[in-house]
Amino acid sequence: MLISIVVPVYNSSAYLEECIDSILSQTYTNFELYLINDGSKDNSGEIIDAYSRKDSRINAVHKTNSGVSDTRNVGIRSAKGEIICFIDSDDWVDQDYLEVFIENFRDHQTLLIQNIKRDGKTISNYRFKNYSLKNELADLFAENNLLRSGAPFAKFYSRSIISDNQLFFNTDISYGEDLIFFLEYVKHLKNVTFLNATTYNYRYIPGSLSTSKNHSLKNYFLVHIKISEFINFSKILSNNNLKYFYKIDWDMIESGIDQNIHISSSKIRKDLTPFKKTIHYQHFKFASIGRKILFLLIKINSIRLLKAYKILLK
Repeated sequence: MLISIVVPVYNSSAYLEECIDSILSQTYTNFELYLINDGSKDNSGEIIDAYSRKDSRINAVHKTNSGVSDTRNVGIRSAKGEIICFIDSDDWVDQDYLEVFIENFRDHQTLLIQNIKRDGKTISNYRFKNYSLKNELADLFAENNLLRSGAPFAKFYSRSIISDNQLFFNTDISYGEDLIFFLEYVKHLKNVTFLNATTYNYRYIPGSLSTSKNHSLKNYFLVHIKISEFINFSKILSNNNLKYFYKIDWDMIESGIDQNIHISSSKIRKDLTPFKKTIHYQHFKFASIGRKILFLLIKINSIRLLKAYKILLK
């Protein structure tokens, strides 16, 4: 089975060789590797060119800078394998990363997920079992906190599901695009299986784009809408599961407000108005006291009171 590995590269020369070497050291060798340079300003481009000359499995792709979503989409369109694996260029994988997936592969409608480790310690807290999406979709997310684990790495994606349903990363947003892709992908599965394996090494870099950038309220609104759509798709009946989904949705909404509270009142009023129409009774029911107040302030669209409330909380 041919696996297509997609690595988006942007100014990651400090870690890139370790990432590539870990992939080339895999015990499972039937793969093609796409190293996609997203207009890097360091010598990342030279590094991937040098590697591509040494190994015929490596495809070095150079493009103008357009963001990680578009870069991953280039990989999706280029991939020829039955399976697509995403690896970030500042991370690395153990030698048996692909082999563990291959040994547990059942069919294309079962998504395999591995643990993730940081500094040698497991940071994911999955239940090692198989979930039937027909009967356990809500449990799958609530029991494994999957709305917090939408990143594309450490997952074994079927290229046929992606291509047949035209699934791509949203290039119009800078936050939550990986979660949206994941939620759309899950809709086409029959099972999700968590493997008792931790072979993906995540490198946390303080001050990096993913940890330091503020994102627009419009961005958070789209993620909020996709979570709401997924709740409806899931047909969740259990209050316990609903509470989990609405808590994460509230986390998204409040993060968006906190990151944009400094902008002009007219701008934040305009960007917050769509939320007024899409938060409803369930958001109020499953909210904390503080968020119940936030709910009311959004509903009456009082930006002056909202800003004063946020200042008070600080």
